[in-house]
Amino acid sequence: MQITQVLFSDINQVKTETVDQAWRALDPTEVRIAPAFFGICGSDLHVLHGHHPFARPPLVPGHEIAARVLEVGSAVTGIRAGDHVVVDPIMACMACRACKAGQFNHCEPPQVAGFRAPGFARSQHIVPARNCHVAPASIPLKVLAFAEPAACARHCVSRMPARSLEDVLVIGAGTIGLSIVQALRIMGAGDVTVVEPDAAKRALSLRLGAARAFAPGELPESLRFSGVIDVVAAQPTLNEAFQRVYAGGTVMCMGVPGGAREIPLPMMQRFERDLLSSGMYIPDDFDEVIAWLADGRFDTRELISDLFPVSEADKAFVRAQQNDSIKVLLQFPDA
Repeated sequence: MQITQVLFSDINQVKTETVDQAWRALDPTEVRIAPAFFGICGSDLHVLHGHHPFARPPLVPGHEIAARVLEVGSAVTGIRAGDHVVVDPIMACMACRACKAGQFNHCEPPQVAGFRAPGFARSQHIVPARNCHVAPASIPLKVLAFAEPAACARHCVSRMPARSLEDVLVIGAGTIGLSIVQALRIMGAGDVTVVEPDAAKRALSLRLGAARAFAPGELPESLRFSGVIDVVAAQPTLNEAFQRVYAGGTVMCMGVPGGAREIPLPMMQRFERDLLSSGMYIPDDFDEVIAWLADGRFDTRELISDLFPVSEADKAFVRAQQNDSIKVLLQFPDA
């Protein structure tokens, strides 16, 4: 049979192609899916530009998808053909200490779709059934495609100590930062303040639940916070985070650093400021955010900035690199 797929054929080269694919029979615990929408993530752009630490072109990208189930293996329960699913892209080994504890995001070395594992940006794919999270058909598939970044946000906030959620600073209001603003609101945090260079994204953060939003350098010197979430992880933003957190508070590194960073350990140690990190998600995060999407607590209406057919993947990736984009989706035929 023939399938349509997006390919990073080389650094900075994106194309859509049709290829012949001989599909094997499903193993008992596998599921065959047809992705409907694929979201472009900043980490996909890192791969495209040759800057990702684990993956380089040529490869098929894609780890944010909403899909329909086409077929299930003989031992699969709880999933049926026709179901709408979000697919966890972590292809865990299921044998290591982390996997046995259900911490699939700690499996080493990480095997994630679109990086070390085959990407989801193709019109059909076979995945383990345990990676599939069934969603109500009432959630539009393009909304369901936002479950993966929402799960990142939910996992991040769940790792923050309760005392650090009294008043929170979020540095960076791109897709993940705006998702974190909503997760903080949904999960009962106090006032949320945002620092973001783009004026439109600052305004959007206020509509999504932030109490205040500032451009970089405009945050009043007197403001301090019980918790700071750095979604950028550059040295200047981490410096700001360390300077703005109260004694006994928490700095959460949510952004992906491009290299080593300096930490002011004396002032962290003396005043018991904690530095934590958040990496991807666990299965419970997907189940929770599907519920958020189903009842409208998590609002995607202004977060999906652009929609392209998969045939225009090259244009979609150009658009995703522009500062005023938020989430760019690719739509597969028949979605």
